Amino acid sequence: RVRVRSALRVSYLMQMLSQRAQIDGLTGLYNRAHFDHRWAEEVAAVHRHKRPLTIAMLDLDHFKSVNDTFGHPAGDAVIQGLARIIRRECRQTDVACRYGGEEVVLIMPETVPADAAAVCERIRIALADVVWPKHPERSVTCSIGVVGTEGTATAEPLAWLELADKNLYRAKREGRNRVVTS
Repeated sequence: RVRVRSALRVSYLMQMLSQRAQIDGLTGLYNRAHFDHRWAEEVAAVHRHKRPLTIAMLDLDHFKSVNDTFGHPAGDAVIQGLARIIRRECRQTDVACRYGGEEVVLIMPETVPADAAAVCERIRIALADVVWPKHPERSVTCSIGVVGTEGTATAEPLAWLELADKNLYRAKREGRNRVVTS
């Protein structure tokens, strides 16, 4: 009995460690390693099953100035606030991952680009409406690039990311605080 209990406990702890290794410590969203694995799986499923899939890349606008003006704790609070908004506005099937710094990537399985853009627009508006305790006079916005398919895709995972990134930077060039879809 003692050995069985011990083995079960070790198994439980190993599972918990495995799950925690996929979670970003600041935001509670999935991390980049989880994204890389999951994204490759989702693109492979699109190739195999011809189902819709969309990816969105979000980046906070002028984030460096938040850190420089109000300090890194205020910047961390903004990133955590964005994560809360994403969890609230995304659907249960969406996978939100911190991609790096102030960038977040959303994997939206079974979602056509127009529907994904609507989710992203809700996130964009909710973020812009937040009044931040450390800097109530300063709003924070984000730019979002969206790319997807309605069921036929030949692009590889990296090519999709590059297209989403191009749309993200197009949103920034066109004035920031917007969603750009292609």
